Amino acid sequence: MVLRQIGYKIVIAVVLAFSGFYLLQRGDPLELWSEQWCLAFGDAEKVVQEIELKYGVEIKYDVTEKTIPELWRNPPSNGTAEPLARIHLCRHIQNLSLELKKYPADILKRNLSTIYLFSSLSFYGVQYGGTSLVSSIYLTGGSKGEGYSDTYIATLLHHEMSSIFYRAYQFPKEAWSSINPANFHYAESDGQVLEAMAKGDAPSNNEILYHGGFLSKYGHSTLENDFNSYAEMAFTHPQQLRSLSEKYPSVRQKAELTKNFYIGISKNFSIDY
Repeated sequence: MVLRQIGYKIVIAVVLAFSGFYLLQRGDPLELWSEQWCLAFGDAEKVVQEIELKYGVEIKYDVTEKTIPELWRNPPSNGTAEPLARIHLCRHIQNLSLELKKYPADILKRNLSTIYLFSSLSFYGVQYGGTSLVSSIYLTGGSKGEGYSDTYIATLLHHEMSSIFYRAYQFPKEAWSSINPANFHYAESDGQVLEAMAKGDAPSNNEILYHGGFLSKYGHSTLENDFNSYAEMAFTHPQQLRSLSEKYPSVRQKAELTKNFYIGISKNFSIDY
């Protein structure tokens, strides 16, 4: 039985190798071979089952546009979505498994029910890397050549997980806002928020941002998005956040509020910066 399974997987690997030949001409050969091998031998389904058993979190990937809530598909958001190509599934599943280990299991069971994986999400005519609603997270994925590195996927997860916590627990909004420059105001209208988010990746003077307590222009959009940027850095680049905290007082204050917020949710969080 074991020998048959191994032989079957080898056949799959060979088929994938030849079927992916055209793709190899267009993308990074090493990455595509790696993802094909992972798809054949990585046993993504087993990892999905382990995640559900340990955390009570479902990972859904064979999804269509109808998977996103009808509220989002209707005007004015006019949400659209495309399913994730299976060639990228194994790497993303394994990456999510590693990142979920950074959370206490009981906290995930209480706050996160489902993670949906797509190749694209669009709302208000703007491409989204991810979003969340109640206890569900919607993430996009793809090849490393398209920008979907393991670090980027991890950043998306922690970003959206922090939004779930922001809504579910008492966040210190007044203390956070008091750190901002005296004349600063977050975006107020939906249009202003979208505009601020669209400018999030634009070149900027980081020194000015850091002195003001912001890690990126994206943090100018809303208080929640500002917090998201701290949470994602705390989980994916803690040394960088530590370095910025040592140099910029406003960053240090927000970093401390971020750390205390998570510790307030559970003392079992291990956030070191």
